[in-house]
Amino acid sequence: MSRAFTLIEVVITTALFVILTLAITQLYVVFGRMVSFESLSIGASLSASSIIDATRTAGLEADHIVVAHTFSGTSYTSGTTTAIFELPAIDSSGAPIANAYDYIGIYATSTYAYSMTDAAAGSARLSGQKQLTNALTALTFSYNQADITLATSTTVDATTSASVAGKTTYTHLRANIYLRNL
Repeated sequence: MSRAFTLIEVVITTALFVILTLAITQLYVVFGRMVSFESLSIGASLSASSIIDATRTAGLEADHIVVAHTFSGTSYTSGTTTAIFELPAIDSSGAPIANAYDYIGIYATSTYAYSMTDAAAGSARLSGQKQLTNALTALTFSYNQADITLATSTTVDATTSASVAGKTTYTHLRANIYLRNL
């Protein structure tokens, strides 16, 4: 004698299947949100570190911080949101070019931070502008001397942020960078 499933057994099996499907779907949604948030957090961290790295690279090669310089026809002034470094120009072998200087400026505007390079004639460095981040919350430079031209170090303080699903993550990095002129 064969026995068939009763209606109650089919209803219970269907209910368990629906509950299991809903649980798996909820896990997938929550995991997706976590991955999105973590990806944006990593992006904010990388953005802040790109500002620190660009400033460190310029500072470690620089002889001086200059008060002002004109990049592509626009004048920039070193201050709390801008730092302009004067570096000896180098040839393709890395040797300094006598009496020639390259200028690198790091500056903030709105939620963006940029690095600009103005290379001297014959320098191996390339002139141009590079966006460091579009997630900037705050960028400040401070100098160890009131007269910027006498500064031997600069402190860069960068904060970036990212938001997803109503949650915001911030990355705050601070570095003291000594110029090579010590």
